[in-house]
Amino acid sequence: MLRTLKVRDLAIIEELELALEPGLNVVTGETGAGKSILLQALDVTLGGRPDADLVRSGAEEAAVEALFTGVPAAAREVLAAAGIPPADRPDEVLVRRVIARGGRTRAHVNGAQATLALLRDLAPHLLRVYGQDEHQALRRVESHRELLDAVGGLGSTLAPMRERYERWAAAREALAAARRAAEAAAERTELLQFQVQELERAALVPGEQEALAAERAKLVHAERLAALATAAEAALYSGEGSATETVGRALAGLRDAAKLDPALDATRALVESVLAELEEAGTALGTYARQLRPDPERLEVVEERLALLARLARKYGGTVDDLIRRRDELVAELAAAGGGGDAVAAREREVEAARRAAAEWAGRLSVERRRVAHELSRALVKELRALALDGARFTVRFGAGEERQLGPAGWDEVEFFLSANTGEEERSLAKVASGGELSRVMLALKCLAAAEDKGATLIFDEVDAGIGGAVAEVVGRKLRHLGRTRQVLCITHLPLIAAFADHHIGVAKREHDGRTLSSARPLTTSERVAELARMLGGARLTREVRQHAEQLLREAGRDAVPARAVS
Repeated sequence: MLRTLKVRDLAIIEELELALEPGLNVVTGETGAGKSILLQALDVTLGGRPDADLVRSGAEEAAVEALFTGVPAAAREVLAAAGIPPADRPDEVLVRRVIARGGRTRAHVNGAQATLALLRDLAPHLLRVYGQDEHQALRRVESHRELLDAVGGLGSTLAPMRERYERWAAAREALAAARRAAEAAAERTELLQFQVQELERAALVPGEQEALAAERAKLVHAERLAALATAAEAALYSGEGSATETVGRALAGLRDAAKLDPALDATRALVESVLAELEEAGTALGTYARQLRPDPERLEVVEERLALLARLARKYGGTVDDLIRRRDELVAELAAAGGGGDAVAAREREVEAARRAAAEWAGRLSVERRRVAHELSRALVKELRALALDGARFTVRFGAGEERQLGPAGWDEVEFFLSANTGEEERSLAKVASGGELSRVMLALKCLAAAEDKGATLIFDEVDAGIGGAVAEVVGRKLRHLGRTRQVLCITHLPLIAAFADHHIGVAKREHDGRTLSSARPLTTSERVAELARMLGGARLTREVRQHAEQLLREAGRDAVPARAVS
C-alpha cells in the first residue's frame, strides 16, 4: 500500500507530505485545487514522463517521493533482478524522483540509482490507476478481450502464448531470410555457371596473349619484313659484292698466307667461322623471306582471339594466367554452392512446428477464456445488481472460429453484451450502453479483477462519471467494500461517494505573497461535514445543507467495517 507521498515544488505545490491509510481514501476539493497534481506526482514517481512546465515557477527542480509498505513478492523480485538493495524493512519500497527545470530527471529506489525502465516495471505491482475516462475503453471492442483476461487472471496463460507467438514470428522471419538467401544463392549459382562456361569456352593457354601479340605484329608487317629480309639476304649472301663474297676472297688469301706462316692459322679459322655463319644467316633470311607473305584470314583470327582475351581481362582482371586461376576458383565455388533448398526446407519445418505450438496454446487459452467468460457472466451480474442494475444481463461472446487469426494473445475475438433492463435484448456494450452504465460495468470489472493486483493500491480517478443519486451511493458502498481488503484511493466530486470514505483527504488552494499554493491533508470529522456540505450546496452552506452532510456520514457509517492493513 502507499503509506506516504511527499511532493516539493511541483506545479502549484510548494511542499506537501501526505499520509495514507488502509481502506478507502477519498480525495475531494474544488475544481482546479490540485487533485490531479497528486495523480501526476504518483505517475512521475513511477516512471511517467513529466511535462516541461511541471517544475514550480522560481524553483530549479521538483521532487516526489513515495513510500510503499507491504509490497508483493513480485515487486521485490523486480528489485532483486535489478540489483536494488532492500529497504530497512523487506516489504518496503522507497521511490524518489527529481525533475530538473531543463527536463532531465534522476530516480532512486531504496537509495540506489534506478532507471526509468525499472520504475515502469515496478509500477504495476505498486499502483493500479483507473482513470475517469477508462470506462470508455468498453466502447472499443478490441479492449474486451484484455479486460476478460484481467478479470480471469489469465496473465500466467497469456505469457506463454506471447512467447510461442514470438517464436513463430521469429521462425517466419528466419524462413523469409532463408528464402531470400536461397534466391540470392540461386542467382549466384547461375552467375557462376555462366562465368565458368565463358572462361572454359575460351580454352585459355598460359602465355597465349604474348604469343598472339607477336604473331599479329608479324602478320601486320609481313610485306615490309619480307623486303627487309630479302635485302639483308642479298647483302649477306646472294647479291653482287655480298659479304660472303668479300669474306670468301679474304679467306682464300689467308689460306695461302697460313701455308707460309702457320701463325695465321688461328685467324684463318676465325674467318672460316664467320663465313660459315654468314652463309647460314643468308640461307635463313632467304627461307624467312620466301615463307613470309600476307595472310588476312589468319590476321583476323588472331585479332579476334586477342580481342576476346582483352575483354575477359577487363571483366575478370589480370593476365591470361590470372584468368586461368580465376576460372579454377569459380569452378571450386560452384562445386561448393547449393544446399539453399535444404535450409529453406528446414526453416519451413521450424515454422510449422512453431505454428502448431502456438495454435495448441491458443486453443488452451481459448478454453480458459470460455471458462472465465462463463464465470464472469454470472459474477458480473451480481456486481451490477449491487450497483443498482437489478435487471441486468451480461454475456461474453466469441467470434467465429473459422475466421480467427492467430496473434500474440491467441485467436479469440471477444465482445461484451449487456441488457441493462429487464425485457431488453442484449446488445453490444460498445454500442448501446450509457455513460453511467459503462462506469458501473467498469467498476464491477475492476472489483472482480482486484484480486489479481496482488497488493497494488487501487486508484480510481473520478469513477463517478455519468452517475448520481442512489447509484452514487451504491458505488460509494462498493468502493468501501473493496477497501476492506485493499487500499483504495478515489478522487470524486460526488458527496454520496465521499461519505463512504474510511479516510477523507481535502485538497485546497490559496494565495500567499502573490502565488497560488495547493495543499492536501486528512480531514477531521467536523471538516468532513463542512467539505460534504460544500459538495452538496456549493457556495450556499446553509444549516439544512450541513444537516444533510451530517446525515450522509451517519448513514454511510452504519455499514462501516474497519479496513485491515495491507501486509
